[in-house]
Amino acid sequence: MKTLKISESVHSELTSIVGRLMAETGQPKTYSDALEAMLNNSIMLSPELLSQVRIYVKSHPETGYLTEREFIEDAVRSRLTCRSEDK
Repeated sequence: MKTLKISESVHSELTSIVGRLMAETGQPKTYSDALEAMLNNSIMLSPELLSQVRIYVKSHPETGYLTEREFIEDAVRSRLTCRSEDK
């Protein structure tokens, strides 16, 4: 088995996902399970769009978004709300 060096933030995210998966299933889980869950629940954005989001989040701290993920989740929620109200 190969050893993979990961950053502290990646370790933290994987540990959080492992904990959530264990709570959901009541079964022991591993980083492999966490990675599989991440891949199965991922959405790929174009590099250009992700760059725009990063720039926006960094240059507008007053909005309260700490991460790109927070911004994207809020944007999707807002869009869904708008679409629901249109119907």
